[in-house]
Amino acid sequence: MNKLGRSDGRKCVLILVLLTVVAIGCSRAGSEFVGKWVNTKNPNDRMEITRNGEQFLITTGGQKVGSTYKDGTLEISGVMGSVRITYIKDSDTLLAPGFFGQSEYKRVK
Repeated sequence: MNKLGRSDGRKCVLILVLLTVVAIGCSRAGSEFVGKWVNTKNPNDRMEITRNGEQFLITTGGQKVGSTYKDGTLEISGVMGSVRITYIKDSDTLLAPGFFGQSEYKRVK
């Protein structure tokens, strides 16, 4: 019977750790925002976020607006200042500014 020696076992663990680090490092910043989203309180309010090079394109209601990934959020700059969209990992939702405070969006499956 062929058993793995200590050095072989360590090599396997090292290879697994290395592959994990490479896989995590290859994911692009902001990828968690990409997808189709629907407002949890108004199913007619939908948006789609796509990658546009190093920036992101948000399409909602036939309108398209560019945004940049900054400090873990998507930032949309406009004449009246900037607004941010935040991704909530635990619930796989987005928080975005709305008319009466924050609006929550869930990912469309």
